[in-house]
Amino acid sequence: MQAKKTAPGFSNFSCSIARALDVVGEWWTLLIVRDLFAGMSRYDDIREDLGIASNMLAARLKRLLDAGIVERDVAPDDARSWEYRLTPKGRDLYPVILSLMAWGDKWATEPGQQPVMVVHKSCGEVTAAVPSCSVCREPLALADLTFLPGPGARSGPGTARVGRYLTSRP
Repeated sequence: MQAKKTAPGFSNFSCSIARALDVVGEWWTLLIVRDLFAGMSRYDDIREDLGIASNMLAARLKRLLDAGIVERDVAPDDARSWEYRLTPKGRDLYPVILSLMAWGDKWATEPGQQPVMVVHKSCGEVTAAVPSCSVCREPLALADLTFLPGPGARSGPGTARVGRYLTSRP
């Protein structure tokens, strides 16, 4: 008897985090997105900045193109080159990048040695990502949150225990 084949990755998981990781979870991918946020658009600039192999960069950019996170156009000054830009879907990853940067600055970097400083243009101050409520705008602390099943919740791959846990809560 042949085992049932499932789609690779997390596309069949009932979990928004798993599905997002299916698209951007490979570590080179977020570094490419970071470089695009920084203003790099040329393949060679990204490759040089990351020190990534050409075949790896090409594969990651293809996935980002297929997922609608980046778009590409022929470079205006060299018809043999491509320029890559984030789409609106890709630009919506900025809170993810800023949150990872803030975590890395706190836990994976020597104090006072942040490699990049994020400055808020309006006030001119160095800032970091801080989660806040999308309704009342108050800062979010883990202790102040309750997780409940959403309309798409189900027990299944990657969420079997989480689904049971959430659906059994009062």
